[in-house]
Amino acid sequence: MKKIIIFITLIVLLNACSQASIQEPTFEDLKNHVHIVKSATDEGLFVNHTTYQYKENVKLRTQQGDKIEPSDIQAGSLIEYKDTGMVMESYPSQGTIKSVTLYDDQLSRKIEKGIAHFLTEDANNATIGYKLVALENDLLTIEFTDYFETKKVYSATINLESLEFEVTPL
Repeated sequence: MKKIIIFITLIVLLNACSQASIQEPTFEDLKNHVHIVKSATDEGLFVNHTTYQYKENVKLRTQQGDKIEPSDIQAGSLIEYKDTGMVMESYPSQGTIKSVTLYDDQLSRKIEKGIAHFLTEDANNATIGYKLVALENDLLTIEFTDYFETKKVYSATINLESLEFEVTPL
């Protein structure tokens, strides 16, 4: 009987510890670790300056470890990824993805919504290499480059509530 009580207590403690360890990322965590998806299909995605195809047994998960489908990754999604290390030197570069981790917490989804709206509505959609820069209240700042002239850098400030944005050259 004592062994059963100890066993149940141990399971409850382990479960509590594992749930306590899942922590929402801060903006600084996102800024330092995620990449912004420019576009995505069931076969792959375009992120940074590279078009990636999914490896045959690609692992697609959320940051909590839940399995996802390629259709869950969309333009504006915040991801971490591992590629095969082989990138073809073309423009844009081409590579193969082994695994993708989709950030789907509340902050990441709010940022994703603002970036997705920006990507849809921006008249000059020939831009790449998106990076998170700052988040003050509901104003998100991202930087990116021109697709054809990569030395041209721009900044966009996106209001995450109204989804209005302003683009300025840097």
